[in-house]
Amino acid sequence: MKISSNWLKDHLDHGLPAEDLRALLLKLGFEIAGVERRGPAFTGVVVGRVLAKDKHPNADKLAVCVVDDGAKQWSVVCGAPNVAAGQTIAFARIGAVLPGDFKIEGRKLRGVESQGMICSQKELGLGADGSGIWVMGEGPALGTDVGSLLGPADEVLEVEVTSNRPDCLSHRGLARELAAALGKPLKPLDFSLAETSSKTIALTVEDAAACPFYGGRLISGVAVGESPAWLKTRLEAIGLRPVNNIVDMTNFVLHDVGQPLHAFDADKLAGGKIVVRRSRPGESLLALDHKTYALPEGLLVIADADKPVALAGVMGGEESSVTAATTRVLLEGAWFAPSEVRKSGQKTRLRSDSSYRFERGVDTELARAAAARAAALIVQAAGGAAAKAVEASAPRPENPTIRASVPRLNSLLGADFPADEIAAALAAVAAEFSRDGDALTFRAPTWRRDLATANDLAEEVGRFLGYDRIPYRLSPLSPRAATLTPVETASRRARARLAALGLSEVYNYDLLSEKALAAARLSAEGLPRVDNPLSEDWAVLRPSLLPGLLKNAQYNLSRGADAARLFELGKAYGKKDGAATESWRVAGLMLGPVLDARWQPARAARAGFADAKAAVEELVAEGGALTWAKPGEDAAGRWVCDPLFHPANALRALVDGAPVATVGWLHPRVARAFDLEREGAVIFEANLERLAERPAARARFREFSRFPVSRRDLAFVLERTRAYAEVEAAARGCKIAELQDVLLFDVYEGKNLPEGKKSVAIRLTFGRDDRTLTDAEVAGFVEKIVAALGARLGAVLRG
Repeated sequence: MKISSNWLKDHLDHGLPAEDLRALLLKLGFEIAGVERRGPAFTGVVVGRVLAKDKHPNADKLAVCVVDDGAKQWSVVCGAPNVAAGQTIAFARIGAVLPGDFKIEGRKLRGVESQGMICSQKELGLGADGSGIWVMGEGPALGTDVGSLLGPADEVLEVEVTSNRPDCLSHRGLARELAAALGKPLKPLDFSLAETSSKTIALTVEDAAACPFYGGRLISGVAVGESPAWLKTRLEAIGLRPVNNIVDMTNFVLHDVGQPLHAFDADKLAGGKIVVRRSRPGESLLALDHKTYALPEGLLVIADADKPVALAGVMGGEESSVTAATTRVLLEGAWFAPSEVRKSGQKTRLRSDSSYRFERGVDTELARAAAARAAALIVQAAGGAAAKAVEASAPRPENPTIRASVPRLNSLLGADFPADEIAAALAAVAAEFSRDGDALTFRAPTWRRDLATANDLAEEVGRFLGYDRIPYRLSPLSPRAATLTPVETASRRARARLAALGLSEVYNYDLLSEKALAAARLSAEGLPRVDNPLSEDWAVLRPSLLPGLLKNAQYNLSRGADAARLFELGKAYGKKDGAATESWRVAGLMLGPVLDARWQPARAARAGFADAKAAVEELVAEGGALTWAKPGEDAAGRWVCDPLFHPANALRALVDGAPVATVGWLHPRVARAFDLEREGAVIFEANLERLAERPAARARFREFSRFPVSRRDLAFVLERTRAYAEVEAAARGCKIAELQDVLLFDVYEGKNLPEGKKSVAIRLTFGRDDRTLTDAEVAGFVEKIVAALGARLGAVLRG
């Protein structure tokens, strides 16, 4: 926000040099992002007149001019193409200093002496036009100092105001801060207005919660024209372009005291009425920026009898704007709920100086007085008669009473400020303040909505008394080891294991678009939604981590990657009994070659189902008895992510009978939607909260056996419907202590097997830590396992 030092003096005689003023603002928490110096940056330049112009004897593009400065005539060599006899110009005498510390001296130019310089606006630092000299026109007396004609010099500060301090988005607001810090009084403002007209306008406010105060005042008989010089100087100093004496006054009051106002041409309001209501289906607004905005249903608008004429708190409409033909003005001063203005700005993608302030919270009690001040200034500049304001008022938010104590505030700051200094600092910013010993009672003024707790008061004390007065000392520490929750422990374990398997962790937003959900064959119905999303890409909370991983894979493959091995830890969301739910998940994706291109054989192995299944087995290792079921079976249940998996190539992992993870090939339709159909992606997702319920056993070191193991490969013929998990369970169910591992290495269905049968080949590994097993012992173990498989599963050894 731009602040004019001269304008600031209208509110406070701070008496500070420019550098000290900037330092004090920084101490109070307002960073100075830039400084612009306005006004004359030169000396020794006076008003002169060109009496004669002759051709230079030695240069075609130069002229020799005779300049009269009111005291003497001078010979000046000039190269400007527009110089001519009779012109009133800015003449830099010998000894004058121009911007950039350029000193004018007498010198010869191509053999002719030049006794000064005729200046352009650019050379004086007053504009960008350097194509010719500055022709000033008639009026100023010869010899008048040009700097005195430009008004006093000004320093314009670019002040960074934090979002919690909308009260400082004006010259009055910053003056209040400086007054509190310096202990000086603010200059009083004149809010009086002579109401000389009885004319009025009809007003209806349909939503008092969204607009607790609305005031409209008719000013009749105005003459719209150019603003007075003082007003144009003020606005131009902060970078605003003067428009006319009506609009400029509303902009002046906005930057002067911080209250947004709006002026309507009253004769353009259909039905002679104002209605504050919600927008209706199909309505639109041609705004002051000359663009037409479709208004979603339910936005707060200012309307006449027929249509919206302004988007409340954001911008007015062009069709009801003040023009040169306007003679009756309706001046609006209102307070709109910040959430309403923010919603309107987001829905229409329209922003303005007014909405910037309303969104953050304008003084709840300022609108009436600020509108009266603007009306008085308009009558002063444009004439006319102001009528009594028509108002609709409802209760507005009030600041709470805060009770604190001097020791409490010092404790929060780590300081030891005297009680009297703390009381003085708080009293300077309070609407109501009392002290009883060390006990303090404080209520903030209506413009300070950011003061609600003792912590806020401590910040005020620190700002005004100086953070540099707080001593540097270490607080006493009593460190305690942090305790991880079961989910955090499970997350760390999953992260370490998946990273060890060569997967890279990714971080995605928890929000998705409906388009991305549809591409993943997931429905947005029943999911938690964001009421006012910043973008349609972030409208719905994700029900699964897998769509984000698919987008990651698509992004990387489209940029030249030939493989992706990714995983993510995060939350998935849903709804239960109308309330949002969340659960911790871990998901992964693998596709492309397993090995780097430099090490790939002629037929490179690619990530497949077994790789993803192994990752899931690693996640659930030691959590309990692991079995598998197909999604859709009763034991597997139904998961939200099931539509992403291939219907015939997916499995659900069950630990002690409870489903904890799903693994399988990506559904072909989803693969096509994300441009992954050529790669063949395998995916998995596990419920971390269910894994956390079964903490892994504490890892213990076990010494490796010095003795060799014995392995036996067996192939069994059994019913095709039998799962491998049943085979392994039957083998381990023999309770053979020497059985160290059971490994499936082949499944065959086809020729030379009876109808409805399959062949399952397993490798059995036996061993002991204290000696080598004999062949007879191993044979006995094998015989026992064969018998168990035959008895439990009807399996027979394949001949």
